[in-house]
Amino acid sequence: MRNGSRVFALVGKPTAEGLIPFESRDVGRTWAVTCEFGCLRLERLTGAEELTDLALFLSTPFAYDYGVGMPNENPELTRAVFGLLPAELELIVTALRQDSFPILGFSNTDLRCAISCNVIPAGWPHVVLSNMALYGNVVCVETFVRIIVSSPSSNHLTSRHPELRAKLKQLMALILMRRGGLPYDLEFLAGTPDMVLASK
Repeated sequence: MRNGSRVFALVGKPTAEGLIPFESRDVGRTWAVTCEFGCLRLERLTGAEELTDLALFLSTPFAYDYGVGMPNENPELTRAVFGLLPAELELIVTALRQDSFPILGFSNTDLRCAISCNVIPAGWPHVVLSNMALYGNVVCVETFVRIIVSSPSSNHLTSRHPELRAKLKQLMALILMRRGGLPYDLEFLAGTPDMVLASK
């Protein structure tokens, strides 16, 4: 979707059972799950947004590719929605790998980010840091990027992979930007009065 210069993905309508299609009658009446620069958010659409003819494609158990439109067709739009291209995310994960972790993950069901507690929709790109929940095994792309750009190891990473230096600087600037809406967490919807949510 587009709203002025902003480009983002409309992921769906949140329910306790997961995401369902967001319909035109839901505009202004209910929450939508959106994604911009890898940040999944709950927000209310106003009707000023313009629907494009492009669709998302997500990873599968056989390929961790994701994007907007056809594979590799819209790299800038893919970055605008997911924050990183699949090859860039894979390069960072591979560069950080010690023994068998971290790795890119896939799930047929919704997951919860072990650090931010945000919901990660089924099929959505995420990173597995360990095989034990005690150590924060699954993190969303937003959390993973926040860890990378704020870590001293990012200097070591960019010295080994200089092509990532500009990308990490760009991601740092994007992460610091104020985001509209709320993090995608169903507990916000379940336990927060409508008048408080409406002000967000």
